[in-house]
Amino acid sequence: MTELTLTQANELICGVFTQAQQRNMPALAVAVLDSGGHIKALQRQDGVSFLRPRIAEAKAWGALALAADSNTLAERYQRDELQRGFINALNSMTEGRLIPLPGGVLVHDEHGAIVGAVGAAGGESSDDEACVRNSIEQCGFYL
Repeated sequence: MTELTLTQANELICGVFTQAQQRNMPALAVAVLDSGGHIKALQRQDGVSFLRPRIAEAKAWGALALAADSNTLAERYQRDELQRGFINALNSMTEGRLIPLPGGVLVHDEHGAIVGAVGAAGGESSDDEACVRNSIEQCGFYL
């Protein structure tokens, strides 16, 4: 597979929403980006705050930009002052498009190629991430 389809992107979003409901999470926004960092699909549940879609997109975008899930970026940001400076510089360079919080996960095909990323926002970041990871696997993609 070389490209994530709209149908697949919507299935990924549906999977995240299903997981969130099973966990009794608050309303979420979910963004699916293609491998070039462009929005393939974006949905927000009723009642989600107006900024959550941008946060979801930024989590996914950061994962794609640095080829690392956003939980890894969050760990680097917290652990190392040099990494924090690097991420802050990138954020400045990209007009705030990167958020180093869990919830942005790379989507790989069966050959290990990155075909996109999914970002979720609205719950605790670790819960957002768990829902995304589960949806990626349930939809037949790889982490």
